[in-house]
This record gives sequence, structure tokens and C-alpha cells, in this order.
Amino acid sequence: MANILVVDDEADMRMALGSVLSRSGHTIMQATDGPSALARIEKGDVDLVLLDIRLPGMDGVQILRKIREDRESLPVIMVTGYGSVESAVEVMKLGASQYLAKPFSNKELVDKVTTALQATGGARAAAAPGPMDEPAPPPRDPSPERTSEGGPKIVWEWVAGLAVVAVGVLVAAQAIGGPDEYPVPYQHPVSVAWKGESLWSADWFSQTVYELKQKGSRLEIARSVHIPDSHITGLAVTDDMLFVADSWKKTIQRRRLDGGFTLVDSVKSPGGNPTGLYWDGRYLWSVDSETRRFYQHDLDHQMTVVASFKAPGKTPAALFKDPQYFWSADADTRMLYQHRLDNELRVIARYTLPALDMGREALSCFTWRDRWLWVGRDGIPKLFRYKLEQFKKHPSIE
Repeated sequence: MANILVVDDEADMRMALGSVLSRSGHTIMQATDGPSALARIEKGDVDLVLLDIRLPGMDGVQILRKIREDRESLPVIMVTGYGSVESAVEVMKLGASQYLAKPFSNKELVDKVTTALQATGGARAAAAPGPMDEPAPPPRDPSPERTSEGGPKIVWEWVAGLAVVAVGVLVAAQAIGGPDEYPVPYQHPVSVAWKGESLWSADWFSQTVYELKQKGSRLEIARSVHIPDSHITGLAVTDDMLFVADSWKKTIQRRRLDGGFTLVDSVKSPGGNPTGLYWDGRYLWSVDSETRRFYQHDLDHQMTVVASFKAPGKTPAALFKDPQYFWSADADTRMLYQHRLDNELRVIARYTLPALDMGREALSCFTWRDRWLWVGRDGIPKLFRYKLEQFKKHPSIE
């Protein structure tokens, strides 16, 4: 395994890159700027540098030049701007080992790191597992274990255990039914919202908004627009505007539905970490995971908050309103809440689904369309479609 220095001035990006690479067995160190990165490298324990090309003060190219003056063989992977071929060519000429052009997947990141380490003798990380892979089992003795009678020993408890697990999985699958799965070309969905025949979605890592069209069992991209220097955590779509929640800037932006989603204006979010938006045809709703509240906004120039409600759960991430009920979801518990449309948005039921408890990926977004619930999970390049009947209903304890 390798000691990897992640150099980026954005805390969320450092955390995301570090999370992926640490799951592959690497040790992660962090730096926010050029001087601190170079000071860390001088200690001599860095095996690879993952370096953003856009940094305040000393940029990535200048840092790369400094590194090459003292550590010619140290692997450096440059993270270049969205679709910037010119910057990729420049950093390779200056001695970068590899480059990653945004947007990129977790697998691309791990593959680039592994390749760079192998090429420069970083053997400790050459066999590192991928972010979704399980560690390899220890070597087994090729000769079977023998009983006292000389025949091969069968561990019946282990076989029986497998049988019980298999039956349990089969019964569960028959009881709850499997979801409809729709692969998408991004790995970090944070919002889904239907508007007419278009499903709008966004990926926080690639900073991109997608308009998708359902074609049978597929979702096809109608268009995608990159919004640089953003951290998109929520979308809402009206007839002529796209509203975007940005948790880095702590703002809610109003953008035109033109070819580039031109920014019209933005207002400060009422909370410190806006995590979802919804447009109900009259009001814009936002949810904030820091204050754990829902906010109802008028669509005046200031997006004035006209009402505020306590959100259930610890990490509220998404919301939806229909003529009868208000709905919300919690990212970490992956629980769906049904609210009464009263002056407190009182929770009247909670819903859980065993399939959403599998894995560690947070429930990052959901929306309704007809009787179908569309769900996204951070780190999985798919959207899932369920019916409410597949969930288990629990009485409210709020």
C-alpha cells in the first residue's frame, strides 16, 4: 500500500478522493496549498501525489515544477479541469506521471493510482483492491483436510450456513421484489426531479447537471452541462428556471433553462448545508442537514422563507410534496418519512427497505413519478425504481 498526498483546496474534494483511496488500502495525507504540500513531500514519506491543477496562490503546475526539481521519480497525478486537453498535455510535458480529467469515476481514480505506482516502482500499492472489491482470501492448502478414516472432511456447519443464507436471500427477494435499475454515466447522484418527460439529475463530484429521457428500460442523456466550481446537492425545475443548491457556497442559485444554465442570481441558504430542493408548482422547498429543517420559499427576488419545519432523522437529504402528503428521506438511515400536510409537517409513518440497508452508500436523492419511487445512492452509478408496497411501513415515533 502507498502513502498518498491529496492536494486540493476544497475540503469536500479531499474527503471524497481520500475516501475512495483509503478503501483501497492506501494511507491518505492532505494539503490545501503549494507550500504545505511541498513541506509534506520534503519529509520523504510520500509515495504518490494527487495534485489539483487549480489552486490559489501557487497553482498545480508550479507545484509540479518544484517537485520535479527535488524528486524526479515521485509519481504525480494531476487532476485537470473539465475537458481541458491543453492542460493535460502541458502537465505531461512537465513530468506528470498521469492525469485525470474531470469528471472521472472511482475506478478511473484507483486505476490511475495503481498504474502510476507500478510504473515507478511503488510496489506496495500495485495489487491494491478496487474501491468496491473485497480483499483477497488467504492462500489455501491445496490438499483437502482429512478425517481419521482418510476421506476428505466436509465442514457441514459451513455448508448448512450457506444454505440458510441462500434461502433467506431467496425468500427476501420473493417477498420484496427487486428494483428496476437504470444505469447512469455518473457515480454520485445527489438529485432527481421529474419535469414532464425529463428526469433531471446531478452529480456532485463531476459538478454536472443531466437531463435524462426514459426510453423503456434505459435512461438516455438529452444533455449535460458542467457547472464549474460548484458542489451541487439539489435541483428543482420550473417552466423556465433551474434552481441549484450549492453546499460549498451555501447558496440557492436561480439559473435559466438555456444551453448553459446561465446564472441569474443566488441567495444565501437559510441553513449551512443545503442538501435538497423541490418545486411544488407554487413554492420552492429546501432542506438543510446542518439545521435539520425544511424551508418553504416564495419565488421573489430573495427567495424569502415563508415557513420552516423540523426535519426528522439526523441527515435529511431529499424531499417531495404531493397533493396529499409531504415526503422526506434520511441519507444515513435510508429511511423514508411520510408527513401530514399540517402546520408542523407531522410524521405519520416511516418506511424501510432491506435492499437500501445493503452496503454503506448513503441514500442521496429520491422523487416520485406516478406510483414509482426513484432513488439514488452516492457512489452507485445507477438509479433505482421501487413501488411503495415494497417498503415496510412502521408507525411514527416522532
